Amino acid sequence: MDLAQGPHVLTWELTRACGLKCRHCRANAIPKRNSRELSLPEVLEVLDDIATRFSPPPLMVFTGGDPLERSDLSDILRASVARGLHTAVSPSVTPLLTKKVLEEWKAIGVKTVSISIDGPSAEVHDGFRRVDGTFRDSLARAREVRELGMSLQVNTSVCGETLAGMPAMGDLVKVLGVTSWEVFFVVPTGRGRVLPKLTAPETESTLQWLAQYSQTVSFRVTSIAAPQYRRLILENVPGAPYPKFPAIREAQGFAFIDHLGEVCPSGYLPVPAGNVRRSPLSTIYRESALFRQLRDPDLLRGRCGACEYKRICGGSRARAYAVTGDLQGEDPACPHVPEGAPERPLTVLPVHA
Repeated sequence: MDLAQGPHVLTWELTRACGLKCRHCRANAIPKRNSRELSLPEVLEVLDDIATRFSPPPLMVFTGGDPLERSDLSDILRASVARGLHTAVSPSVTPLLTKKVLEEWKAIGVKTVSISIDGPSAEVHDGFRRVDGTFRDSLARAREVRELGMSLQVNTSVCGETLAGMPAMGDLVKVLGVTSWEVFFVVPTGRGRVLPKLTAPETESTLQWLAQYSQTVSFRVTSIAAPQYRRLILENVPGAPYPKFPAIREAQGFAFIDHLGEVCPSGYLPVPAGNVRRSPLSTIYRESALFRQLRDPDLLRGRCGACEYKRICGGSRARAYAVTGDLQGEDPACPHVPEGAPERPLTVLPVHA
């Protein structure tokens, strides 16, 4: 697909209300819903634009906060499915998420449910999410998703506190029978600003391990906020075809709508390009100066601008902006030194259990 004409994935933050207190929350989630959230009629209008103006239509991921904090969530999901959109939900694991709710989503036609599990034990996961029992409940809900015949995606956040558990997490997602494992490399935004950050060598070694691990399993393994994963695939998996195409990243095959209708390149890059209350999403995605700028690899600076992989990677624009304030600056989590660029020492560290 032409990534300049439409997103491959569209994530929609329906609300910022959430019952968890996650230490990495990019949204700085709040206890109660904001009265200025998009109304149901406004949501339906945007869904009409998505269904009619993007071909093929994007994968819709409804998230939050916790989307279950909205009493009209089922109406939104029905409307998405009725418009022929591949519909996924990424809920928070709180008492609001029950097997009955999952059964309703299945009946509506939801295809995929994403469950966040950030470590292979309650000690790690519950400490990260700051609510006891969340790890136990996340495993239970994940198994119920599989029992109901929906696709299960597990999302894992990686930072200094969760890095050591990655090999055990790799074993856990196999046991759970996932369709997809998305590994989120925490961007220092929102509450995540205070978390211990991975060094560039730690990120590199983790991605190397992930690239090798991906060849041992039958499900999809992807990285979020670390598009250099494509370089690591090419370097570690001879003959791998898909990294030859551009990475899905901020404004390039991906867009984010927040609870007030602001359209951003990503939830981790909270710089609005427009608002769906004033302009159609399709127009914002295709024509906004911000999105067009972020899709142009020739505008990249520093090592990313000099990199031979810039057209299939481009670095994390969210991390570059969060760390340096420069949307087009080099990704500080990538230690790769392009030919002719100033040297940067690289010590590849092992990922250990």
